[in-house]
Amino acid sequence: MRLRETDTVIFSSSVIPGNENSVQRLMDTMYRKGATVINYKMMDVHAGGHAKQEDIKLMLALFKPKYYVPIEGNHFLLRENAKVAYSMGWDEEHVFVVDNGQVMEFWKDGGELTKEKVPSDYIFVDGLGVGDVSQVVLRDRKVLAEDGMVIAIVQIEKRTGKLVGNPDIISRGFIFMKEHRDLIDQTRNEIKKVLVDHNPKSEADPKAIREKIREEVGTFLFKKIERRPMILPVIIEV
Repeated sequence: MRLRETDTVIFSSSVIPGNENSVQRLMDTMYRKGATVINYKMMDVHAGGHAKQEDIKLMLALFKPKYYVPIEGNHFLLRENAKVAYSMGWDEEHVFVVDNGQVMEFWKDGGELTKEKVPSDYIFVDGLGVGDVSQVVLRDRKVLAEDGMVIAIVQIEKRTGKLVGNPDIISRGFIFMKEHRDLIDQTRNEIKKVLVDHNPKSEADPKAIREKIREEVGTFLFKKIERRPMILPVIIEV
């Protein structure tokens, strides 16, 4: 394709998520050639990539399929698509509205939907692992990507739970510690408050202390800067 300064290129569809950079590079190339580029953000030129009712009717009239199976869409859209086939004379036994993973069986004289289903969920590939990324891992990665992580290292007496020394705070992807010393000091004080509330007459419970620190520090930081980093308390008993 050769473009001249007198040419106009119309992008009549919206950009599919994930293709933004490649589409932008294409538009930049066209601008460098001197062409005029119009997209859906500049003018009402958007045209959907999916067939309209009349397009479906034309397809059915041309191909006259024995079976019709609408695809790509939620159940509501599939049902509406099937109604077009019904209006063209196809009966329900030859129009299948299928959910993801549902199995269809065909033989010489007919076909039907079965109750059998095959796995159809997303499968995540992570390095050499295939399908072994849990929702917990994905949630943690989302938190880390958005708000970072705060590690609180605390030494306590094993018997009483009393604080030994000062809590150590480490930030990764949350704040630059040298520029937020006041916030770090205030966070240390919040941790100290948690340990002061601990009953010295009972034996220390590291698990309960960790949960309390995670809850109190998370609440404190959100009140201060409205961010929710992952809080990882590390309890060292001495």
